[in-house]
Amino acid sequence: MRNEFQELVGRLSEREQEVLGHLAHGDTYAAIARRMNVSPHTVDTYLRRIRGKTGARSRMHLLLLALSADGPRVTTGDSGASPVEPLRPPGTADPCGCHPG
Repeated sequence: MRNEFQELVGRLSEREQEVLGHLAHGDTYAAIARRMNVSPHTVDTYLRRIRGKTGARSRMHLLLLALSADGPRVTTGDSGASPVEPLRPPGTADPCGCHPG
């Protein structure tokens, strides 16, 4: 199942992966929009596209997708927004020590 999730995440654009990463870290649509310097409507559009590409049926399914894959690669782009670190597989080291593995 994990390979299937990784394959699905691999189909997403970088921006879609970024949105998925923010969602996996618990951000609201409004918070994601602020971080990415887009409107909440744009975040909703990205999430609808992600659902279409992955077959995810709900926000919870999207979260499971993000957490089961190695994690979406997210970037800050030129917006200056703070990055979301890629999700780490369980048991791997956390460089800052503030996120349990």
